[in-house]
Amino acid sequence: MKKVLVAGAVLLLVASTAAAQWVFDADFCRVSQPHGVVITPDNKVWIGAYGRTDTMGGVAASVPLIYDLDGNLIMKLRAVNFGGVPDTLWNRCRGVALDKDGNVLYTAYDAVYHINYQTLECMHKIQPKAGASLTEAAMDANGYVYVCTVLGGNPGYIYDSNWELYSYFADTVKTIQRSVLVTPDGKNVFVGAIYAGPNGVRHYYGPDGPEGTYTLVDTIGTIIEGGTVIRNMWAQCLDWDPWGMMWVGTYWDNGPGDFKSWYQLDPNRGWAIVDSLCEPAGNPSQDPNPAPGGKIFSPRGIAFYEKDGVWYALAADFDGNMIKRFKNTNPYTGLVEVVNGTVVSSFGLMQNYPNPFNPTTTIPFTLSKPAFVELKVYDIMGHEVRTLLRQRMGAGEHRVLFDATGLPTGRYFYRLTVDGKVMTKSMTLVK
Repeated sequence: MKKVLVAGAVLLLVASTAAAQWVFDADFCRVSQPHGVVITPDNKVWIGAYGRTDTMGGVAASVPLIYDLDGNLIMKLRAVNFGGVPDTLWNRCRGVALDKDGNVLYTAYDAVYHINYQTLECMHKIQPKAGASLTEAAMDANGYVYVCTVLGGNPGYIYDSNWELYSYFADTVKTIQRSVLVTPDGKNVFVGAIYAGPNGVRHYYGPDGPEGTYTLVDTIGTIIEGGTVIRNMWAQCLDWDPWGMMWVGTYWDNGPGDFKSWYQLDPNRGWAIVDSLCEPAGNPSQDPNPAPGGKIFSPRGIAFYEKDGVWYALAADFDGNMIKRFKNTNPYTGLVEVVNGTVVSSFGLMQNYPNPFNPTTTIPFTLSKPAFVELKVYDIMGHEVRTLLRQRMGAGEHRVLFDATGLPTGRYFYRLTVDGKVMTKSMTLVK
């Protein structure tokens, strides 16, 4: 689904002429009730499962699974070392996310584990309320952690960078939810509401971030006209993509006219739906299961990576017991300009070379006319790590050297902004 915004004779286009479609590529791996998927900076795929994935001491357990990008199982992470003591990861997963440095936030029932993706050590662990199932957690750029319980009636918790309880983004979260997202500045917290009447993405805003008070200001996604719900968006899971767009996963068991898929929402366009991924598969107890091809029953996490100029999405299907892979040669990353029906290519961003690199690489781009240019580098979590250019430049070919000395191994994104229009590509630092 794409939207077109009209401004006089100039169109700001979000359509198939500007961005390609996500198409099904393959079944990545079969997992019992997957409940989250992330890709760490070393290109490992971490999958959490609500269903049982292992047996320990004759007892079924739900341990994290770690794969490579080709779908080969690397290991089952049965335990982590926390404070010098082994802590078994046997409980059912409720969500997986990444922190600001690419480490793993793993929710297992009523606890969140903070796991170093390189050493597999548990750096922190919190248990806000014993026996109360938690959502997927989120971290802002300053290291504050945000989480709440699945069932309503408890606060929206904020923990500081030492993982001590610091504040609340809500005194009482009244809905049922599985995911929490936060913007890097900590001022905007999003909670995916389900079974809540008008479902959707609840937006809490605090102008001072964790230092102040948050207010519920909006419900995103669900269409309400004149106080009547026209189309519900059951926000089963929420994830950011590499371009700062929010992906909302809805599922099969809702009204006939409600949203049933993965949807990409653009915060710069008033949270308009700008793209979608997969087809609804129907009822998992009545229709073919696992769902064939690009169909999904119940989204429960999505992660993105780029390889050889093609973008891939790994999407978890809870009721289909599958991680599915989709691909796109030109995903939506923002608006492009169209004049008199023609897409304007006022600039071009090429792949860096060499890639992978260590520690320097060259980023080439072209301008068809003089323009104000900004070239920035971001880490896998979308945090800015370097500004390479911010100036007006002339038409022609340009090359910028990027020196990554001091940065850790992993995937990075370089974003070129030309007179307000944006293009993004990824690169890999290998030491």
